[in-house]
Amino acid sequence: MWKIVLNLVIVFFIATPSTAGLKAFDFTLKTIDGKTVKLSDYKGNVVILIFWSTKCPSCERELPKLWKWYQEKYKNKNVKILTIVVDTHNKKKIKKVIQKWNFGFPVLLPDSKVIKKYFVPGTPTFYILRKDLTVGKILFGEQKLETLEKLIEKFLKE
Repeated sequence: MWKIVLNLVIVFFIATPSTAGLKAFDFTLKTIDGKTVKLSDYKGNVVILIFWSTKCPSCERELPKLWKWYQEKYKNKNVKILTIVVDTHNKKKIKKVIQKWNFGFPVLLPDSKVIKKYFVPGTPTFYILRKDLTVGKILFGEQKLETLEKLIEKFLKE
């Protein structure tokens, strides 16, 4: 019971505007292809971190839709999307899911420290970071493209 109460308190504080402007936790993670990705290398871009699971029906609907939208609208702008799978390190399984779901965002392997630093109560969880890599907005669950677009446009202008 205390875990539920604690999680609700954490969600309340994380979902409030008080998180706006907090510096995002810098991490270095490996992609499923073995490349190293460091968040701080993306400074100067609006960055969307998407935490997802291979067993998440919402993620299965969201990621292909977001991939197509990103390619059409933001591929050549200062907007980057990184995805972090949270439920497995099995590269073969992840690659199979990516192929089935048909998306091409960089997929980073999970790290318990990163998942703890970025509160992820479920999937998908979106962290939208400003160009200075401060937290602009945190969103939980499926999102409308219009919502993401408004936030991206706002943060691109800052």
